[in-house]
Amino acid sequence: MSFLGPSSRPSFHRRVGKAPQKQPEDEAAIPNHQWGYPTPGVQSPSSASVMGSDFFVSDNAWAEILDNGKYDYIVVGSGCTALAFIQETLAVDPHKKILCLERGDFLLPSHFQNLPLPFKMVLGGPSETFPWALSRKTFTDPELRYCHGSCPFFGGRSTFWSAWCPQPEINEMRDFPKALIAATQEDIFWPEANRLLHVTGTDELDNSIFAGLQDQVDSRLEKRINEIPTATHSGPARLAVGRSSPTSTLRFNKFSTPGPLLKIYEDQKVKEQKGEGAALDIMLNCVVEKLHADEEGRVRSVKTSKGVISLPTDETSIVLCAGAFPNATLLLNSFHDAKETVGKRVTGHFLTHVVARVPLSNFGKWDSAIKDSDQPCKLEIAAHYLAGEDPKTKQQYHVQITAIHSPNPKEDADDAARECPDYAAAATEEQLRDSTKHVVFVCATLGEFSEHNQHNWLRPDRNNTDPTTNVKLQYTLADSDRQLWNVMDEATYNTIEQMSAPLEGRVKSDVIEYWHTDENGVNGYWDKTRPDIADIRIPGIVHEASTAFVGSKDIGGSVDEYGRPHGIRNVHVTGGALFPTAGSWNPTLTMCGFTQHLARRLSRPVV
Repeated sequence: MSFLGPSSRPSFHRRVGKAPQKQPEDEAAIPNHQWGYPTPGVQSPSSASVMGSDFFVSDNAWAEILDNGKYDYIVVGSGCTALAFIQETLAVDPHKKILCLERGDFLLPSHFQNLPLPFKMVLGGPSETFPWALSRKTFTDPELRYCHGSCPFFGGRSTFWSAWCPQPEINEMRDFPKALIAATQEDIFWPEANRLLHVTGTDELDNSIFAGLQDQVDSRLEKRINEIPTATHSGPARLAVGRSSPTSTLRFNKFSTPGPLLKIYEDQKVKEQKGEGAALDIMLNCVVEKLHADEEGRVRSVKTSKGVISLPTDETSIVLCAGAFPNATLLLNSFHDAKETVGKRVTGHFLTHVVARVPLSNFGKWDSAIKDSDQPCKLEIAAHYLAGEDPKTKQQYHVQITAIHSPNPKEDADDAARECPDYAAAATEEQLRDSTKHVVFVCATLGEFSEHNQHNWLRPDRNNTDPTTNVKLQYTLADSDRQLWNVMDEATYNTIEQMSAPLEGRVKSDVIEYWHTDENGVNGYWDKTRPDIADIRIPGIVHEASTAFVGSKDIGGSVDEYGRPHGIRNVHVTGGALFPTAGSWNPTLTMCGFTQHLARRLSRPVV
């Protein structure tokens, strides 16, 4: 039984402008205000009402769900791991009944970079919330200051992320349990995760923007990686931007979950109508506040901001896909034993950001349209990923390299904004304005927090009674973190130097100019000296992890290999919360791979 209301609508022409072939014998069967008869219909529909009528659970249907709804899975969240679980589960068995609960409303239909340039204004600000109280120690640290927040809308952070999807090597998954390592070695693991997110190498994009400059950057770093002492490997960036099908004409389309989730909804409605599957129910503006378990460790009710969902039978499992901190907050509020381990370990990534430029003469002609001069006449971008490790601490870093040549910055602005790998770490209009005869390098370097720092934590906040925000968060820098930060800063400069030299020439650092800002951090200028440390280390922690990592209680672990909190039988945690260590690699691909693996395992009996 579906609680969604109207069936999937096949086409515009069958909605309006064509009278039914057979008029109803009973005029009462004709809907009120049909096509403006006998009175005009609603004249001020909202975006929420339009989307809700077709895709999301209505208030009336929700009341029916509270009274009679029966589900195999309740998925909390609508981001990448939610999509991974829902898609993989229904691929195995389309008859599984799934309810997806999203705390926020519908905001964007796609990644904001796929939309016109003015949509850049939605990044950050009101679109980001912070469901925790930050410790003063973190807030007053000029190198940290805060952790990036949540995106409380349908699709979550997937509508704003950078889409970098490196595949970590086994030795980079430090202290991950054998069960998780074994999962990654299954033949299906990485291919399915890459397929889900449309991951494509920037050397395979088959578009004219990632072309000759991409080849130049790849060739230089492939040839000279040994000149960067702490680097371990590098290659063309792998981004979640590829085609959704082999015949698609889109060459660069940033991945986000609203479209794919609504496509699953449409597909499942059709399957339900044919008796070949069950409908997917999606409820917006519904905050999950607490899970109540019985004496056998099975959750029997889910308290939400819109009422309590009862689970009287043993058939329903809850899958938490809401992010490392919201997942941990829900566990801390729901299960007494969770306080022993959840939030005791907190990791993530700190950042360095360096912008430099090099004359085009260091690159020569690459394979692109060339005018009569030696200067390429069109926008080109390259993206490359370089990984490394501090040999002393064994903590990891990686450099996300974006190179851009824009001969016409004003005219190139729309394309550059759409196709830059990370809009938050891209060359600015000011930096490109007088760099038409240069290649500009933007290097965003991420390093991992130590998992051994006991001063990093997420704890219950007794001063707050709101179950969705009643936690306090603290990040600090351990000595090993500071050591890594110094190592990765030097590696960033080394990387720029190696990219800047001609393929067959020696590195000449005197041709490199770095971007500086004045004392107020407002006006920028180019100079051949390296910027001050304070100007390149960017406050703001990203990729939070380890809040409920996989492992036994005696080592501080919070969940088993199924993501189940110790002592709880039908709750499964997903995402970066499960990682014992953060690594330095962007986590989304790995998070989705583990979530798909969970979905496949749950299709079989769980012991």
